[in-house]
Amino acid sequence: MASGVGFSGLASGLDTDLLIESLLTTKQKRVDNVKKTLDNVDEQKTALKDIKRVLSTLNKTAADLGSVILGNKDASSTDSDAFTATADSDASLASYDLEISNLAQKSVATVGNTVSSTSDSIGAGTLTMNLAGGDSFSLTLSNDSTILDLRDEINEQYGENLGASVIETSPGQFQLLVSTKEMGEDQNILASSSMSGFNTSFLGGGVTNTQAGENSEFTLDGISIIRETNEITDLIEGVTLNLKAETTGVESLAVTSNKEEIIKGLEEFAANYNDALKMIEKQSGSEGVLAGDSSLRSLKMELQNMISGSIPNISPFNVRDNGEMGYTAISQIGFKTDQRTGELSVDKEGLEEALTDNFTEVENLFKGGSLSTNPNVSFISNRGKGFSGTVVLDTLNNTATIDGQLHNLTRDGDVLSFAEGSPYEGMLFMASVADTHVTLEISQGLGSMLEEKTDAFVSFSGILNDRKGTLDEQEGRLNDRLISMKETVANERTRLTMVFAKAEQAISQLQGLQNSLNSL
Repeated sequence: MASGVGFSGLASGLDTDLLIESLLTTKQKRVDNVKKTLDNVDEQKTALKDIKRVLSTLNKTAADLGSVILGNKDASSTDSDAFTATADSDASLASYDLEISNLAQKSVATVGNTVSSTSDSIGAGTLTMNLAGGDSFSLTLSNDSTILDLRDEINEQYGENLGASVIETSPGQFQLLVSTKEMGEDQNILASSSMSGFNTSFLGGGVTNTQAGENSEFTLDGISIIRETNEITDLIEGVTLNLKAETTGVESLAVTSNKEEIIKGLEEFAANYNDALKMIEKQSGSEGVLAGDSSLRSLKMELQNMISGSIPNISPFNVRDNGEMGYTAISQIGFKTDQRTGELSVDKEGLEEALTDNFTEVENLFKGGSLSTNPNVSFISNRGKGFSGTVVLDTLNNTATIDGQLHNLTRDGDVLSFAEGSPYEGMLFMASVADTHVTLEISQGLGSMLEEKTDAFVSFSGILNDRKGTLDEQEGRLNDRLISMKETVANERTRLTMVFAKAEQAISQLQGLQNSLNSL
């Protein structure tokens, strides 16, 4: 009869996997927390990358403001059939009188008599081409050569200087032509050019100049100019002239500001500024992954102040002839700032009017500059110091006074610089005369201001790279910790699995014992 013996506690059929996972919950939560932290670090790195991208674009645009964007020039001709011109940012705004009397041309010569077939043998021989400038080109062909062989040999050996071709002058008559690649009198093919050894029928034609190499001849503002080409790049700085035909009189060339391209460039600048502002707000605002980042919030505020405020020390540069003050801020030339978002918009009509009426003032706003009371003393470099203000130099005693403070300068030839460690280190002056009192007015200009400020964030040694480096180190430590914690969880799971396996085995044995007892 059954005795009723039993065991309490563990029982067969228990979900040990679920129990193990429950026992590992605390450790697994720690692993999950590290994963969340890693995800957050990755989000921060992505945010920094996005900010660097838009700031780098703004940095590039800011660097281009003075020279490239405002430097857009247009060159126009009063007779585009006679000449055209292009101008780059190095060109000065000016007009010129131009009269073309002769165009440059290459030299062309026929070689030998015509042949009735391009496969006819012209025999073996030597061809020598002499140019007026002293260059000479010679080649020799073997027996059974054709006019095509001679053409190909000229092009293969002297293709940089000469060009050979075969033309059909009349039905069944083929002529070899040789022309110079360059133009000008020095390229003229001389009568001393010779042929020898070829078949008599071919040889009799000799080398005959059919077009002389000539220089271009023209006057610029009454000054006679001669060049060996019709593309003139070395006459007016920043201007390329393309001569196309002789003129019947004096024509005009005008270099002007390309307002359409300038406005496009300034609109692009405004768009890039807005992109930077929005990205900073998105990532460092209250909902951003970089929320509360003081350096980014400070950057946004400084950028907005630069855009909305007056350009530091611009007044000495933009005083008009009548004594009135000209533009001192971009808000006066068609740029408008949204009071809520701080974003920029451009009034194209207002900007075009400012560019038309006072281009130099607009240029000064973005480009800045320097003024000196002595033409032999000048400011030559800021080297990223971002200085705007007044400097009084004593080039006899090598000192500078700024805001009432006297600073000693170091002289190297005609170059004066501040001593190492000075807050103005990097500022350079050129002084070729001794003068105890030279006043210099310096304005950095908005372009340089924005470039310097954004450069502090996007340069190789900038704030964003430093921040990324810190996150990389944190990510490395977290990954190491995560690996260790995962190993700990895995080891604990293995241990618990073994414990429960032994428990199941023991239960099975106990159940067998119970069954035996119950059967007594």
